Amino acid sequence: MTIDQQTLQQVVTDVCSGMLGLEVEPSEKDNAATGDALSAVVKISGGWDSLVQVLAPRKTAKAIASTMFAMNEDELTEAEIRDAVGEIVNMVGGNLKGIVEGDSSLSLPCVGEATGSAPFDENFKGLEISNSCQGDPLIVRVFDRSRCES
Repeated sequence: MTIDQQTLQQVVTDVCSGMLGLEVEPSEKDNAATGDALSAVVKISGGWDSLVQVLAPRKTAKAIASTMFAMNEDELTEAEIRDAVGEIVNMVGGNLKGIVEGDSSLSLPCVGEATGSAPFDENFKGLEISNSCQGDPLIVRVFDRSRCES
């Protein structure tokens, strides 16, 4: 099975709403997600080679961490905020890996400031969905490296 927009949206909804109890729904792309934001990426290798990115403005990241750790936003440490965004990308990546046929492995998440967009720049040719998460933007992207080889 290949991953399409609808499948990606369902996985994000299942992870955010079903597993974590976050309010999430599809929305129009919000360029605010590329400002002061955190980016979390996992690599899927093997039968399916891809990158999965979660891009969350700091406000969204704090809301996710607050819900995930059952803490007030002002009590959160930077490490907890980053861990929460890393856990979202890890769960989304793990669910996607499980859908695609063949053996694949999932890397540990890499979380950092969203200072650049590569490989997710204006020439990005993968899947992208935009959501409202707890009322704020959340973008999830999948870059299928096998599609670039053809």
